[in-house]
Amino acid sequence: MKIFPTPSIDAQVLMERYEPLSGNAILEIIVRAAVAAGLPADECKLLKTSTEKDIRVLCGNYHILVTQTVPFEASSQLETALNSFSVKSSFPEAAENIEATTAYTQISVHKGLIPIEAFPEGALQEIGESVATFTDSSESQMAMAIVKSVTASVANASSPTAIFWMPSLFLMTPDTFKLVADEDTPLLLYVHPHLYGEKSPLTGEQLISVIGSGAPSIIGYSVEFAPSKLPTGYLIERLYSFIGFTLKRGKAFPSGDVFGSDENEKIQVFHHPPQDGGAPRIELKVAHNPALGVERDPVPTIYKEYDTEGALTGERIDGAQEVVLDPDDPIDAAILQQLNRQKTGETSATTSENHAKPIRRRPVASPPDATRPDIQSQRPRVVSDETAGQSASETSEAGPRKRSSMDELRQIAIAAQQLNASDHPSKAGGFLGRFLKRK
Repeated sequence: MKIFPTPSIDAQVLMERYEPLSGNAILEIIVRAAVAAGLPADECKLLKTSTEKDIRVLCGNYHILVTQTVPFEASSQLETALNSFSVKSSFPEAAENIEATTAYTQISVHKGLIPIEAFPEGALQEIGESVATFTDSSESQMAMAIVKSVTASVANASSPTAIFWMPSLFLMTPDTFKLVADEDTPLLLYVHPHLYGEKSPLTGEQLISVIGSGAPSIIGYSVEFAPSKLPTGYLIERLYSFIGFTLKRGKAFPSGDVFGSDENEKIQVFHHPPQDGGAPRIELKVAHNPALGVERDPVPTIYKEYDTEGALTGERIDGAQEVVLDPDDPIDAAILQQLNRQKTGETSATTSENHAKPIRRRPVASPPDATRPDIQSQRPRVVSDETAGQSASETSEAGPRKRSSMDELRQIAIAAQQLNASDHPSKAGGFLGRFLKRK
């Protein structure tokens, strides 16, 4: 899927002492990482601009650079990470470690032979961003896989005090990096939840917003949960679920749609235009979840179900039976046919083994335990014994005795989904607490 243009994928291995590896060792590490990511070894060519310690390799269209000679200086990105809640909670000695850092190795992957910063002013607009920036999620994920592998090898051969994954502003201990890099859950590294607090202008209560840093380079959107008092662990789970499922579908839900694990969970999607040259933004807000104290009146809903690859597997209409439809109108006739199918399906479900269970699935990951992250970005977990993921989606509302087309039902539904539910207090901790305590 298309993503926000990303010039490079970068990571840093921070060290107290200068511990450069030989150029040959770095070259072997790069080629091994490229091959592991799926690139042929014979496509990896050492570039003449390489030095004894700084190695540049072109593997296909991926320009891989490992720099060991640049003096360390804390960047603005690193300062932002240091001030984040996740670092202060899970890596309290981070500031002290950074203060003691004197050297670092930077691993970068660019697209094409010429890095974006080397283009003359205005040239990039003329030839197109796709020449020198990653514009597709498959490209960025390939680059991330290479950077992750090279970073792991450099860290194993050195004595790092910290690892900084720059796309998601994730500063972590070497042990945490090993944990998230070794697991088959790449989103835990590629997207990092940053928490931001703000006071409610109405009540003065503390609210928390969760932002998925790194999401633009994965799905093309910045993604965040609107400020609320809901459990941070729950919000983080659903943030990863939304990003992972969007990646599977290859596109985001339209603005106004809702998704959830079943009828008792509705999380609404709001699209916002880009600002200051950044990526377009998706805001998520919990519209309905009685278990968390968030409720709103039921509205007629069109439910869509998806398999684990993001393909639509079924659709049904619920709550629209009171609408008067004209069987002579083609669109209304289609709605009536769908309602009849639903009614028939519900009847046969009581007699057929093949329809013995309602399909209520979830494209969301179960919270990990304290030792092993378990966010399933590639294979969503399900709440039943079924094998597919589910997302509830487009919703429509219509009053009784009103003739409505499918388009009208959909449009009225979006309006009906505009959230009027108030947030409710909740306990902190859960997944976030367990995840941030890991070092």
